[in-house]
Amino acid sequence: MEKRLSKFSHSFLKELYEKKYYLIAIWVTLIVTYVYFDGHLEVLPKRTFLLLGISLSALLFLKGKVYNKVFSIIMLTGVFFCFYTPVMDSPDENFHYSRALYISEGHLYLPSNKQDLLVSSDISDVEKFFKKPLVNTDLGRKEVSSKKVQYNNLANTNGYSFVSYIPQTFGILIAKVFHLSISASILLGRFFNLLAFALLCRLAVKKSGPRQQIFGILAIVPINIYIAASFNQDAVANGLIFLAIGLFYSFLDKDKVSYKDLFIYFLLSVLIALSKLPYVLLIGLLLFIPKEKMSRNKYLTVVLLIGTAALCSLLWLKITSGLNLNVINVNPKINPIEKIKYTIENMPEFVRMMVKEGVNFIPFKLQSLFTFGWLAYDVKAFVWLYLVFISIAILISPKAPKMNKISKLGVWLVSLGIIFGVLMTAYLMWGEITDMSIKGIQGRYFIGVFALISLAVSVSSQLTVQDNSLSIKEYKKKK
Repeated sequence: MEKRLSKFSHSFLKELYEKKYYLIAIWVTLIVTYVYFDGHLEVLPKRTFLLLGISLSALLFLKGKVYNKVFSIIMLTGVFFCFYTPVMDSPDENFHYSRALYISEGHLYLPSNKQDLLVSSDISDVEKFFKKPLVNTDLGRKEVSSKKVQYNNLANTNGYSFVSYIPQTFGILIAKVFHLSISASILLGRFFNLLAFALLCRLAVKKSGPRQQIFGILAIVPINIYIAASFNQDAVANGLIFLAIGLFYSFLDKDKVSYKDLFIYFLLSVLIALSKLPYVLLIGLLLFIPKEKMSRNKYLTVVLLIGTAALCSLLWLKITSGLNLNVINVNPKINPIEKIKYTIENMPEFVRMMVKEGVNFIPFKLQSLFTFGWLAYDVKAFVWLYLVFISIAILISPKAPKMNKISKLGVWLVSLGIIFGVLMTAYLMWGEITDMSIKGIQGRYFIGVFALISLAVSVSSQLTVQDNSLSIKEYKKKK
């Protein structure tokens, strides 16, 4: 036993010494970041600072598979967001919290009448401390309540299925069963939402095969973890999107794709449609699986599955649109049908606007990936450093296999389709008829697109090292 402890101690100290510069970099970065955001060293939150520093340092010593490391990183860092994100200080978190409260009462879908938008009075207690640190409230002394109040903002979640709220609702139900405080229900809801995202990401990264390093880096982008550690339904939605992407790339590595694979992917696509409708287009990737992996009958099955997914999506759109008209106060100046007519009549102006959106996509939309709270605070000063790091990792990450041209074309077409779908949804649903602009779009809406494209653009399979220099292989077609 003593020998084992001695061996472990020696091994740990050796690894500690080898990683000393990384450890120094972590602690220096924490201090610099704190000071940069106007923090004063004399009031430094020592306990929080130490816990965060030790947790980040511990990540350097994680062993095992990449997908297990990704899971651990998401959970370790996400728990800090669960505890330290102020009350409902994540985009639309109070709306999502109210939906989880509503589902915890056994209501899977929203009512058709405004007067039936009744949820636990916990939402009223919580909103009294809107954006305040959880520890500075009295929510820890108030037990979860069964009393109901009308909450009209619940209707803002009408576009999402109950499926995306299962983890958060589970946390609230635990608080109800054990008669815990409102504060505990918030922490439990956030934690289980984070856990669901971490598990889905773990499976997605595992399925991606030799692309695990790239996928792992994309999964742990801070905004993903921040959103997951809240009541936002995007945690489950993004996790499902990542899983669908991971499955698609796993199909490319298989000798043959089975009917079971296709059916599972179809079910996943339908679930995605219920939470992020434009991403249902991911099912179109099945058409671009190389022909040597699927028979003619399987391609016909894919067409049938795509048609079924499209019908499910249209049905869901009709249901949610009907709820929207009956429950939400509709702005008469917002009318998608009339706006389409207006756009056709002013097509040159619309084209100019879309060109500008395309050019501004990277410099403006990507920046919002590093904006937190209700778009109130950001780390834009660090954005480009982070993007340089991610770009290098994506382009030359080791073990990324060369991709079939047809499959790569499919990735780009589907990605462009999703981007266009997201932009047009905002254009038609959020803007007034004569407003020729797209507002309210955030970079996090495209995180799935970034992941899909990033796994297809790696050039590492074309790189080789000869005589200590990096060169590009010249691929020749086989005769």
